[in-house]
Amino acid sequence: MGYGKIQGRKPFERASKIAHTEILNNPDVQEFVSACTLPSAPPGALLAELQQALPTSERRIQSVIAVDGGMTEASVRKEFPSASVAFLTFGPLMLDLKDLGELDRQTFIGPEDMAVLKNLQRYSLVLPAKAVRAPGSPSFVAGVRKTIHSFMADKHADLVQALQWLLFREWLPDVDRERWSIPVCPSCATAGKSTEFRSGGPIVNQCSSCGAEIYISDSLRLYERVDEEQGAGGIMAYLLTTLEQLVIVHIIRSVLKLKPAALREVLLIRDGPLAFFGVVAPLRKPMLELMAYLADKDNGKPSICLVGLEKSGSFVEHAALIAEQLKPSHYVMLDNEYIYKYIQPGDPTGQAFGFNTYYGAKLLFKSSRGDVYVATLPTRRHLPAPKLFDLFNAPEVLTVVGELRCSMYDNALLPVVLANRLVSLADVPSAEILARFARKMVK
Repeated sequence: MGYGKIQGRKPFERASKIAHTEILNNPDVQEFVSACTLPSAPPGALLAELQQALPTSERRIQSVIAVDGGMTEASVRKEFPSASVAFLTFGPLMLDLKDLGELDRQTFIGPEDMAVLKNLQRYSLVLPAKAVRAPGSPSFVAGVRKTIHSFMADKHADLVQALQWLLFREWLPDVDRERWSIPVCPSCATAGKSTEFRSGGPIVNQCSSCGAEIYISDSLRLYERVDEEQGAGGIMAYLLTTLEQLVIVHIIRSVLKLKPAALREVLLIRDGPLAFFGVVAPLRKPMLELMAYLADKDNGKPSICLVGLEKSGSFVEHAALIAEQLKPSHYVMLDNEYIYKYIQPGDPTGQAFGFNTYYGAKLLFKSSRGDVYVATLPTRRHLPAPKLFDLFNAPEVLTVVGELRCSMYDNALLPVVLANRLVSLADVPSAEILARFARKMVK
């Protein structure tokens, strides 16, 4: 790595223009690169065989709730040492299919017509990202932890209640509920003395070694990726995706509490796969247990309609590669063998794809209008080779997804586009405006 420009009087150290020749002439490099292989599309005959027509289904879904979020990091101090804060915004947008149907029949759609669709609840969070100490915190890491806990517990209690409901399996009777342990104190890192949280108990405990506070939000283990020197940039994506899925848990919890039968009439859409990645991956287990609990609550059938739709990544790129060969209203199940052979390098005989992260199964679906979607639908348990009817209410969910088409972008859905419009933060002008605001307000 070359020297950078700090004081502005001297230039950057430029990279060598001929150093690549040493790499090109290295026989070990040549041998390794020539032996590599790339995943490719399946043969046309096999793809035609794998495609299945989507079965017809009853129509009970009345409303759609899409959950999306956005984030940006704003510089508080441009001069060295640099400092920054992160702004996160997310929330669910509710759309009534009846209203959408009426709009579809209109010749001209005015702003007042679109207003009926923009029923959004926003959550906004500002978090220290680098070299910024939160109010009343002794250190950077402590400030990040306290900010997350305060946001969930004090400002939006529904989120910490959803987290407790998920961790402790509070949909079960009291005797069957789980407890959740945090194995290491985030402050003193004392191993071997876990801190346990339980249903109905406090959401803040104290470390038996150092006496520091341990929060229920520390169950997300985000503190493991926060560093006093490097900052909290490594947790932002994990935090945002977790908060989005806690909103989904909150919606499920609320509907079950008010009117359980209504859950079957709502389609929940997440912008992204149904999975928890990185340090928050342990949440996958209670989420899968929640899906299993809902698997037979509608007269022996799943009472939840939930789908995760992806916009980017290797699965979306693979879908674009084979889109021309897919038939309208057909789907392709993505089992373990298919994924590791044609999409991601891996061993199909080893651990199943997504075993520690996903609480659903993937498929490719081409709607009757020609749009191709990479969808994840929940399952009762992890399945290396799932079938369509292992995925909760798949025929109806995919049919509704195909009807929510938005022609503004490729393979876009109207509720996801609207939610993204209302919560996403653009580089220009949002990021610059937030940066100016932060520099003005931070002392």
